[in-house]
Amino acid sequence: MGGSAPIVGILATSTSDAGLDAQIIDDKYLLAAMEVIDAVPLILPTLFGKKEFERILPMLDGVILTGDASNLQPSLYGAGGDEKSHGPFDTKRDSSAFELIQLAFDRDVPLLGICRGMQEMNVVLGGTMRNDVNENKAFDRHHPTDYSQPPNQRYGAAHELKLEAYGLLAEILGPGSHSVNSLHEQAVETLAPALMLDAISEDGLIEAFHHPDKRFFLGLQWHAEFAAKDNEISSAIFTAFSKAMASKNQSLTALAKG
Repeated sequence: MGGSAPIVGILATSTSDAGLDAQIIDDKYLLAAMEVIDAVPLILPTLFGKKEFERILPMLDGVILTGDASNLQPSLYGAGGDEKSHGPFDTKRDSSAFELIQLAFDRDVPLLGICRGMQEMNVVLGGTMRNDVNENKAFDRHHPTDYSQPPNQRYGAAHELKLEAYGLLAEILGPGSHSVNSLHEQAVETLAPALMLDAISEDGLIEAFHHPDKRFFLGLQWHAEFAAKDNEISSAIFTAFSKAMASKNQSLTALAKG
């Protein structure tokens, strides 16, 4: 399984093109897997449900959940709101991601969630979201994304991380100052009970968490995939993800040998 290069499933998002439903994924996620950890990315469409994921997960060494401009429907975490107040939504992504996360969690498949992906992980395990990031003056380090800016500016460092001393992220990144980008309008409000906090922003938003009993179950609020091979923080995280995938394969090999 996996061979010399890990196979990483990367979840797409839903869109439409000239009246036709379509799938979309930014190259930056694929390039992060290919360039940093020499992985073979396999795009997973949001058309997949439990049946399809059960068939394909044994072929994967790890899973990446991508970010997106869409938001989780508030009904999924017990809140009120509609498309106008909390949208845009991607109902196909919601359904597909929830099935994928639960199966990967149950089978201990290494899982890295980025932005929306991190939020999905939290909600699947019982956490909640907040929708006031851009309007709340308490979060002065977070601002609406200006999509007229070129990518290098949009994804530039926006704030520093405050790492939990004994968290997984502190172990991965080590001591020092760690600045990350910020392109989100929702954020984790209540962390799911089983998850451990890894980092907050300078203005107090949850930026990272992990599950202590899983091989690799790490959620990041920022976009670590952007220009990952040129970013020390991103490279360290993807390398840790790769090591977890290798550990998974070693365990399976030992089990097969009896």
